Amino acid sequence: MTNKICINTEEDSLSLIDNKIHAVADNTEHVYDLDSVEKIVILTTDLGPFYDDMCLAVDVGNNNVIFIMSAHKCYKSFLFDQIGKALTIDYEKIIAAASCVTRNVFEIYVKKH
Repeated sequence: MTNKICINTEEDSLSLIDNKIHAVADNTEHVYDLDSVEKIVILTTDLGPFYDDMCLAVDVGNNNVIFIMSAHKCYKSFLFDQIGKALTIDYEKIIAAASCVTRNVFEIYVKKH
């Protein structure tokens, strides 16, 4: 069973500090090494533009997945300024996800084993 860590409220946060992902959700901090990231995807829905319809999902291994919607205050800085500079992510797929108006999954990073 997947442990879903959802970054939803104003008190929740997601950041990359010293190669560690810090996810604070429901007053609980979850810390993962950057090396534990298996896959990062952007999920899109058909609910936009009135509803936030993009979600970043970060698979940090051991059935732990961090979810953050694109409207959250930490989304852009985490994706572009932090993890985007630490890992080689596919910016073309991010652009495709941003213009998508249907339900879809865009793999923007997959760990090479």
